[in-house]
Amino acid sequence: MSLLSRWLTATSGVLTVAAVTLGRRRLASMPAEADEPVVSPLQDIRSRLRVAEADVRLGGLRDWVAFGEGRVENRQPALDVLCEALRELPWPGTEVDRRWRGVLQATLAARLRPGPGFWLDSDVDLRHTTLTDFDLSGCRLRHARFEGTRFRGDTRFDHTTFLGAFVADGAFFGRHVLFTRSVFARGLGLRGVALCGNGDLSHIHVAGPAVLSGARVSGRADFGCARFGSELDCSGVRFGGRAVFRRAWFAGASSFQGAWFRGREDFVDAVFGGDSSFENTRFGHRVHAD
Repeated sequence: MSLLSRWLTATSGVLTVAAVTLGRRRLASMPAEADEPVVSPLQDIRSRLRVAEADVRLGGLRDWVAFGEGRVENRQPALDVLCEALRELPWPGTEVDRRWRGVLQATLAARLRPGPGFWLDSDVDLRHTTLTDFDLSGCRLRHARFEGTRFRGDTRFDHTTFLGAFVADGAFFGRHVLFTRSVFARGLGLRGVALCGNGDLSHIHVAGPAVLSGARVSGRADFGCARFGSELDCSGVRFGGRAVFRRAWFAGASSFQGAWFRGREDFVDAVFGGDSSFENTRFGHRVHAD
């Protein structure tokens, strides 16, 4: 082989290696194709929580827990996704949907109840959602929104602390609801609710305004020993059963204007610290206010 041939052979080898190296660098630096969007872990979990297959849903829920436990800042976005999954469940849905609703509700409560796995300073948005035998008893959270929500079965919010506002305007409670000894740091909103069973709000503490105007209570309404630190608006409320305000404490103005007490009412030992209004109020029985 001549000297020229040997030089060409060696040079071609070097050029080949350089070309391969340069090509690899270009491929590594090339952006992803426009038709291949990057899916975040939370988006992947959201999509799996919506599918029909039970095993896929459970796998997504396990990853949901791991995602929320990974970092504190992941917790509220994860809760938002869980609430979204509950809102999108059909009613009544299939048997799998009904069981899945119960699993999601229990998972939500486990993150809001102090103890192992508790997520502090959480907000819940379940507006216009159908919930069955919903139980947030003993939980602690910030804001809770249930406007237009339909609660099937018994509902429990007893011994629960709401550090933010609780709003359930226009909600429907199919049976009994418990708020016993709950704390509402920034108010209680039950405007226009329909309660088909009994409502136990005894020993509640409401620091902000409490609004129940236009509510309909079919059964017994128990506000015994309740503490209202600000205004109370019960105007236009219809109490179908017994209404108990025994030993209740009203620090601000309280209005029962246009309310209708069809059953027996009990204001024995109630304390009114502010102005109270009973204008155009109807009583079906003798008022007990000794």
